[in-house]
Parts: sequence; structure tokens; C-alpha cells
Amino acid sequence: MEFAVEILFFALGLVLLLKGASIFTENASRIAKSVGVSDIVIGLTLVAFTTSLPELAVSMLSAARGVSGIALGNVVGSNIANIGLVLGISALLTKNIPIQRPELKQAYIMIVVSVIAVMFMIDGLTPIKGAILVAGLLFYLYYIAHEKELKENIVEKIIDKQNLPKGMILCIIGGAGVLLGADMLVNSATHMAQGFGISDSVIGLTLIAVGTSLPELATSVTAAVKKLEGIAIGNIIGSNIFNLLMVMGASALVGTITVDSVVLMDSVPVMLLLSVILVLLMKTESNLGRLEGLLLLILYTFFIYLRFFGF
Repeated sequence: MEFAVEILFFALGLVLLLKGASIFTENASRIAKSVGVSDIVIGLTLVAFTTSLPELAVSMLSAARGVSGIALGNVVGSNIANIGLVLGISALLTKNIPIQRPELKQAYIMIVVSVIAVMFMIDGLTPIKGAILVAGLLFYLYYIAHEKELKENIVEKIIDKQNLPKGMILCIIGGAGVLLGADMLVNSATHMAQGFGISDSVIGLTLIAVGTSLPELATSVTAAVKKLEGIAIGNIIGSNIFNLLMVMGASALVGTITVDSVVLMDSVPVMLLLSVILVLLMKTESNLGRLEGLLLLILYTFFIYLRFFGF
């Protein structure tokens, strides 16, 4: 009976988390479009930030409660899921995601950020390291704002002052839903993990990581179908960068995060490997098609299998 209740709370928390993120993203996007920006910038910044809200809420709450396994496992697992699961499914469903030079350049930045983040993980994440990561995010946003290539294909400005207050109110409501959902998700997942004897890290790397990556999945597939490829690929790259700099950094500011060997020795190399594979695919192919999507999805399925069943 108690287990059934935990499953119910987990499901309710996930629904609140995703619905809140959806409301926040939709209304924040409308507000941002009023100033006019390119698709890839929207994907790299606004959409990446808003779809990373579930990861941010879950990891910060977990860090505050001393559940380091979920706090860090969620970040690493979400980055793996974003490339293997989200981008894999997006490429499979849409047949063709064109790769442009700006996207490739951002993918290189993702690799650099990943390596720096891994170096910080080696002996644990302290508030000082967290502050450095957050500062790195601010520097990245400054770079995005001044990168000439990313200012191309500016969308038309749509100014609707009457709907701005409504949009802001809905953003607040969506944000509240994200926080409440994250609270329920972390509590129920922790209790279920303890009940089954599964480590917090494995739960964070798999179940929670997939759950918090659902907004990226919905956003990237929708964007790709609507031929907004800049948002589709930019969302994944931007979300991974935000997860490492903002989510991991902010979580470390809340409390020191100890790094589980399961995360550092088994899953972090997978995150780096998938990032490198993605860059190689983007560099050698003019687009990500069904074959590339299938490859990414197979690699992710293999990762999940190993987390639960081993070799």
C-alpha cells in the first residue's frame, strides 16, 4: 500500500513538473519573441533554460536535503538522455535535422564545458566550484548575446503589451508547479529507491533523468516537425550546457555535493562519449537523419540496461 502511494506521488509530481515547465516555457517564449531573436538563440537560451527548470528544481532540492546521488545523477543522466534519447527520437521521427555551422560551434563549447565540469566533479562539488560554474554560465550568455553568427535569421517582432501581464502571471504559476512537482518527485523517488535497495545515483541517472528530460523531448520533436531545426538542436546543446553550469553550479551553491563512484566512473564517461559522438556526427554529416538517430537511441538503451542489470 505504501509503495502504491509513493508511485502515485511520483506520477503526480512528474505531471506537475512537466505541466508547470510547459506553461512557463510557452509564456516565456511569447514574451521573448516580442523583442525578436533567431531560432537558434531561442533554443540555446530561453528554451534551453526553461526546459532545464525541472532539472534545476530537482537537483537543488536534492542537494539541499543532502541527497547528492540524485542531485548529480540527475544532471549527468539528463545530459545523456538529451543526446541519446531526445535527439535520437527527434532524428528518427523527423528524418532530417540540418546541421549549420553555428550549431557545430555550440557543440564544441558543450564539449569544453563538459570536460571542465568533470574536472570539478573529481573531488566533490563545493560552493566555490558552484559559484565558478554559475559565473561560467553568465560568460556563456554574454558570448551568445554578442556572437554575430547567432544574430542571423531574426524573427519578426510581435509586440502585444496587453498580454504581457497575463504571460508573466502564467510564468509564475508555471514556476510554482515546477517547484511543487520537483518536491514530490524527489521525496517519492528517494523512498522508492530506499525500499528497493537501489542507490540514489541510479535513480537520478535513470528514472528522474528521463522524467526531467521530457520537456526537452517534447520541445525538440515539436520544433523539428515544424521545421524550426535551430530550436530542435539548439535546445539539446543549450540544455546540456545549462545543466552543467546552471543546474550543477546552483546545486553546489546550496550544499556540497559528494560524487558517487557510479556517477564518476561509469556514467560520466558515457556522457562525454555521447557528446563526442554527437560532435563527430554533426561534423561529418550535413544533417542528422534516421540512421544517426537510431545509433544514438541504441547507445542510450544500452546505457540504461547496464545501469540496472550490469554486464
